[in-house]
This record gives sequence, C-alpha cells and structure tokens, in this order.
Amino acid sequence: MKAQKKGFTLVELLVVIAILGVLMSVFVPKIADALTATNTAAMVNKGKQLVNAIITESMSGDPVWPLAENISGDSTAQEIYVKAYPSSTEYFKALFDIQNQMSANHKPYINKDLIPNLWGEGVREAQPGSLTKDNVAWTILAGADDMNTDSIPFLISRNVEVSQLAKSGENNMSQKTDKLQFSSEYPKPFGDKACVVVLKGGSAFSLEDNKCTLKDMYKQSPYLSIPQSVKLEYRVP
Repeated sequence: MKAQKKGFTLVELLVVIAILGVLMSVFVPKIADALTATNTAAMVNKGKQLVNAIITESMSGDPVWPLAENISGDSTAQEIYVKAYPSSTEYFKALFDIQNQMSANHKPYINKDLIPNLWGEGVREAQPGSLTKDNVAWTILAGADDMNTDSIPFLISRNVEVSQLAKSGENNMSQKTDKLQFSSEYPKPFGDKACVVVLKGGSAFSLEDNKCTLKDMYKQSPYLSIPQSVKLEYRVP
C-alpha cells in the first residue's frame, strides 16, 4: 500500500509566510536605499559634467552663466550671455540650442552630448528638438558669473524647495537645524529621500534623508559658502 504524501499544514504555511514577511521588511528598505544611492551618484556625475562644460565655455569663449536680468537692453536678444531666462528650462533650451537640434543650424554653446544630463531618475527624457519643464531635473542659480566665488551652489536637484535656501551671505545657515523641505510641485528626482548640489566650481555632493537639514547641507562641503555681497536668485524648471 502506497504511503500517502503529506502536504503543508496551515500552521506551517503561516510560519513560512511570517518568515518571508520578516525577510522582506529587512531587505526591501536596504534595496531601496541602495537604488537611491546609485541614482544620486548618477545625478552628481551629470551635474558635474554640465557645470564643468559651462566653466570651460565661459573661460574659452562667451560667458554662458545664466543671468538674473538682461544686460543688453534688448529684450529680443538671442545671445545667451546678454539675456536672462525665467526658468532653468528656458536657460537650458538656449544653452543647447534645442529649437535647432534637428537641423543643420544646430549650434549649442556646450557639447550637445550632455543634453541627457538634464534629466534623471523619475524625470522623463525629452524628445529631440523639444524640452519642457517635465524633462529638466535641475534648479539653477541665476546671476552667477566669472566674478562670483566657486563655492556658491549653482545646480540643485529640483526636488528641493529653494525658497528656504540662503539668498545671500547674510543668511547664516551653519546653525539651521530645520529639516530640508522638498518641493510638492517637482517631487522628482528622489522625492524626499535625497538631493544633489553642484557648486559653481564643479564640485558636488548628495545628501541622504537622514542628513537633509539646512545645517548639514551648508556644512557638507568646506567649499560651500556665500559671500555677503552676492545676491542669489533661483530658477526652477
């Protein structure tokens, strides 16, 4: 007579499910943290490449730092070095000559291969010849030029609410323990899990959630400082 196969009892199944639940509660957050760290590292690299290209162009040719206001007196001027832009999207469209991207007349100010550096995790890729705020992962600092110190924050991942950031060197952030606030309008990339800051000199850093206070942000790099004479204006996408 054949022995009858014994299946799992309800108690045994419940034990297995409980063990799997414990394992998931331990490992899923660690996997999510690892993905966030990978994505922030990628955005740090993208931001550094963008800023270094702007530095190179500004030193060898026309200055291409984003202006806070027009300096030509002609509001219809097209040259990037005399015209201010109301958003980081409009600035990057001019910097990369997006409107002519698909034509023989395409003349970007910096390497066109860096266009994908404008988007990242959770910020969708732009179609060739088009760029909208949905494709730009960066807030920029307007008013930076070759006369400003390299220590001012130039690119900030757009998920940071910039209204809380220092507008000049008179705003002492070194003791601010307030939690860094994140934007409801531009939650991507990273949501409230991390942010990326690239300084005007090309150095960069990221902050993870457990370090995201104003104090930590402004102490993260010994090079991040703002002279009192500098007035900062941020341009979101």
